[in-house]
Parts: sequence; structure tokens; C-alpha cells
Amino acid sequence: MSEETPKLVTLTVDGRPVQVAPGTMIIQAGEQLGIEIPYYCYHPGLPIEGVCRMCLVEVEKAPKLLIACATPVTEGMVVHTQTPHVEEARRGVLEFYLLNHPLDCPICDKGGECPLQDYTLRYGPGASRTLEDKIHRDKHRVIGPHIVFDAERCILCTRCVRFCRDIVGTGELGVGYRADRAEIILFPGKELDNAYSGNVIDLCPVGALTSKPYRFTSRPWDLVKQVESTCPACSRGCSIVLDVRHLREGGEEVLRVRPRHNPEVNGYWMCDEGRFDAYPRRGQTALKGPLVRRGEAQVPVTWDEAISILVERLRGILDQHGPQAIGGLLSTWLTTEELYATGSFLRQVIETPHLDYRVSPVQTQERDEAEDHLLRRTDKSPNTQTAKLMNLGPGPEGLGTRAMLEAATTGSLKALLLFEVDPWEEPTLGEELEKFMDRIDLLAIWAVRESPVTSRAHLVFPALGYAEKEGTIINFGGRIQRLRRAIDSKEKIVPVGEVLRQVAVGLGRPVIPLTPGEIWQRLAEEHPAFNGIQYEAIGSLGVPIHDDR
Repeated sequence: MSEETPKLVTLTVDGRPVQVAPGTMIIQAGEQLGIEIPYYCYHPGLPIEGVCRMCLVEVEKAPKLLIACATPVTEGMVVHTQTPHVEEARRGVLEFYLLNHPLDCPICDKGGECPLQDYTLRYGPGASRTLEDKIHRDKHRVIGPHIVFDAERCILCTRCVRFCRDIVGTGELGVGYRADRAEIILFPGKELDNAYSGNVIDLCPVGALTSKPYRFTSRPWDLVKQVESTCPACSRGCSIVLDVRHLREGGEEVLRVRPRHNPEVNGYWMCDEGRFDAYPRRGQTALKGPLVRRGEAQVPVTWDEAISILVERLRGILDQHGPQAIGGLLSTWLTTEELYATGSFLRQVIETPHLDYRVSPVQTQERDEAEDHLLRRTDKSPNTQTAKLMNLGPGPEGLGTRAMLEAATTGSLKALLLFEVDPWEEPTLGEELEKFMDRIDLLAIWAVRESPVTSRAHLVFPALGYAEKEGTIINFGGRIQRLRRAIDSKEKIVPVGEVLRQVAVGLGRPVIPLTPGEIWQRLAEEHPAFNGIQYEAIGSLGVPIHDDR
């Protein structure tokens, strides 16, 4: 017997009727109507505490003003959010917040995107009545690897406390002391170093908790673009926003990475690795152009020269030893479109059965595991699921990752193409790698930064970072999401698909260049999981694949 759908509750907010589910709070009903009810402590991803008192509203037949964040709706309720009584209460609340608040908005990182500024302008008193000296508290206190705390600015909304206590479960923060001396404290012997600590920066409605890397680097009005994209730090693929600023010398740079609400993927949060580490490692290419090894040195060459050298070397190996002498390793940091291009090149142009994407042991498992109770996954790459769906493993009589390295050691594998893969980063492969370096005829790599393998390769091609390219990834749960270009690369980088197209032409095996939409059309024809999915239909929250496994 199916459960009955709960009957909706009908109420009126500022003269406008609305129907909401039972248990909905007044503030949520107002949001549904587009009516602003100001707040500080409320956050849809946190337990309700009801401490800031900014969301006071007038409810008919109630003896006093009620807080909208913690008052559930009832049938026939009539709510007023703009009465003189409500406005007077808001002014009083804001006056208390401003009693000891420092006047440092011009140097505060939150200045320009601060609800305290906005609400003071909109609802607050026009002048201060305070005659007493302000209470001074600690400023610029480092409380964790990424977080600086300015106690003078704090309004005790307790969002940070609830996040650490109820969402992460580490509970480093609490409220200490009493009355007007109360402030956020670290518990003895602790620092704010949990894996999600950066979320308190976004949660803080004032400039009390700020980011060490971003601190004093920019102003909100300098950030000319907010680009929706997807985090590449693990197979979760959190939805993110990249904040971009113009450079004085020309070009643009990403200054800030923030989570973007996606109820199907990451909710409101992201981990510190994705926020602080992923962009420096993989967001933007650090290589200026192709390199070719001549003797003991690597020298810069043009893209045309590098492509010609790769064609010549591959043709020589194919003519002398055949396609069985060439192998390829594909990174699961590549987009779906790049994986399609590289896999097609190896299988259809080179015609080798030796290709694999499984470099890390976790990628040999059917599914990677959760690293904690919240977001992080054990697979620290974003697109393993796509490689599995495309069957980008060895073909008939083909060699996998370790077998390719062993074959290179014996001399039977003459060329190895690495597409944003650095096997030296995987400790379990180190022994095989050192053995084959003196035996292999051609080691070519596409990379976004220098690494042990780029310094030893015969050919190095710069690859675009994730903030420099368009494409898609599929996370561990089978959700297709978009990567969007936020900045142009400082150097003229030829995308890997175009390089491989020119190599194919040089080998006398031309391929037709495909747009992302055309690639998706082919994927739909070749793999049931992609049936009916159009590239243009992949919106900001992504779409699920058709998984019949």
C-alpha cells in the first residue's frame, strides 16, 4: 500500500498565499515567494540554532515577534515581514551587532559581499548612539592551516561551530566566555585542520573567518567572472565556482575556488584538497611549450616541430616493429571528450591493443570507496567512471599498465605515450619504471606541470589545465557534469585532440575532427550508458547516465 502524500499547508506571507510542505519554516516559505527575510545564523545545510534574531517577523495572533528560521508554518498562518514593529526590531538587532564591530570594511576581505554591510544599509540605524569604548578582541589569529580568525568582526552566528560539530563531526570550535565577552574559541589542544575547514569561510556572514591564500589579494568587484565548473580532486566531482580576475599584464587568473550547491553531488560543501590544492596542481598549465630531448638536454621547439618529430618517431616504430610495439596510458583527469580522442587514436590510428587507464590500485576495483562520511573518495581522479564505460583497457592480447612497463623493460615495447599520466607518482610502479628508461625508444607525455617523468621524456607536450578547457566528466555515481573554461592559457596550447588529429594526418590515417556534441552522439551509438544524452542538455547540475548494471 503506497504512502499518501502529506497535505500541503497554506499560509499567507505579506499578503501573498503560498502552499508548502508540513514542517517548512516561515523563512523557507518566504524564499519560495521570493520575499527576503534577513538572517545570519540560518543556513539550509546546517541545524537550526535561532541565535541571530535578524529574521524576526510578525505573525497574526502571536503575542510577540517570532524568528522565521525556527517557526514552522501552520494552516492559515498570516505572516508580515515589513511592519513598523518588525523594522524597529531589525534596527535594534543591527545596533547591537555594530556596538563593538570594527570599522575596517575597507580592508576586510568580506567587504563588498558582506550581509552585515548590506543589511545595515537596508535595515539598520543611520548613526551610532554608542558613547562607550568598543571592546577590542584578537585580530589576525591563525587557527588552522587555511583559516585566519578576526574575533572583533564575529557576530556569534555559530555557523562555523555547527558545521564542525554537526556536519564534519570534529568539533574543534565552540563559544567561550559570557555576555558581551563571548567569542568563538578553539578547544584546548586543537586547531581548525579538518578536511573541510575551508567551508567556514563561505559560511561566515562577516569577515571573521578568512582564507589565508586569498587574504588581501583581491576585492569582490575585481572578480570579473564567476564560472561554474566541476572539481577534479576526486571521483566525487563537486560542483564549484571559479572566481576570476584580470591581470595587469594581460590575461586572467583564478583567485578563488568555492563550492556550488548541487543536491545530487556535494550539497553545499567541498573538501580542502579541492578548494586549496587542486587548482595549483591541475588548474592551469605550467609548461610554456613543447620540449624535445636532444642528448642530455630538453630543448624547446614549436608545436609543428614537436608534432613532426612525434610522427617521424611513431612511423619508424610502426614500420619496423608494428603497432604491438606501442602502448598508451590514459589519465582519468582527462575529460570525456579527451578520453574519446586519445582512446580512438590508440585503437584506430595506431591500432595497438596496449592501452590502459588503471595506474592507481583503486582504479582496478569495481567501485572506489568513500574516504569519510561526507564527500571525499579514495579515487583521487575525477573521470575513472568514463574510462570504464568506454572500456579503455587492453584489447585482445593487449597489455595493461604494469605489463606495458615490464614489456618496455625487456625491449618489446618500443614507445609509450602518456596522456597526463605520471606513473612515477604511483609508488607501486617505481621499480618497473626505473628499469625501462634506458631501453625505451620513445617516451612522450602530455602534462600540465613538470614532474619526474617530464624531465626524462623524449617529447613533452603541454596539456590544458581543467580551468582552461571545456568538457565533461562522470563521477563515481554516474553523474555527467561539465567542466567550463574560466581562463585562457597564458601560452598557445594546442589541445590534445588536435595534436593527435595532426599526427594521424602525418601518418597517413586522417581522422575527422569532432565537436563535443558529435563525440557525444558517437558515444550514444557505441555505449548504451550514453543513449539519448545530448551534450547541450548537460546543465549546471549535471545529468545521470543510463546505468543498467
